[in-house]
Amino acid sequence: ILSEQTMYQKIVITKHKDDLRLFLDGNLQFSSVDEYRYHEPLIHIPMNLVQHRENILILGGGDGLAARELLKYNEVQHITVVDLDKDMTDLAMKNRIFTELNQNSFNNKKVKVLNEDAFKFLENAKEYFDVIIIDLPDPNNSSLARLYSKEFYKVAKQKLAQNGILVTQATSPYFSPEAYWCIEKSLISAGFKYTKPYHAYVPSFGDWGFVLAANKEISENNIDIKVPTKFLDKNSISSLFHIEKDIIRKNI
Repeated sequence: ILSEQTMYQKIVITKHKDDLRLFLDGNLQFSSVDEYRYHEPLIHIPMNLVQHRENILILGGGDGLAARELLKYNEVQHITVVDLDKDMTDLAMKNRIFTELNQNSFNNKKVKVLNEDAFKFLENAKEYFDVIIIDLPDPNNSSLARLYSKEFYKVAKQKLAQNGILVTQATSPYFSPEAYWCIEKSLISAGFKYTKPYHAYVPSFGDWGFVLAANKEISENNIDIKVPTKFLDKNSISSLFHIEKDIIRKNI
């Protein structure tokens, strides 16, 4: 239903019955049928591991879906979204298909959208963030790969509040275990004292991974999500942190 070549990528939107899908350069970014099973773990796990959650940074997230989940928290005062492609964020801001799905998140007064390089933004940022959410496409080219590097995570760590937390999507621990565990290793190499891997099953993606990083110990035992969710509850949270035998960390 939409095909557009931007300065940075090919955007394609398809629709089959109730299933709306976004592809960037041929790679699936979300299916409207199950995207909540990706965005709820990405957002609500780190948001419920910090005491302060007023100032939030999203790197990537140009579809507005991560911002939608963040706006469920009344404590959130500022959400900065840094996504390189203005054509993508304009779609999320103005296209009815997107605004219905993201609940018009990019037009909320708490949200500021910046179209610039995430690495350069972090290097020049003058503020600290309570939560940093890295919601970027998989590192399948050199431009994206630098946003999964030890150097990138070092800069991100410098902009994280003292008791803040960072989360990054980290590909599939089942289909791409080396990439998944390399991302955690890079976070450790960047100087984070504590990391915590977790994963969720998203039908359109399969098993999908995330990694938390912080300068204080991370314990999932006290997570208590009080905002409305479709997927996450106390029972499902504990299962996210269970790393099964066939995807457990190898010597990478």
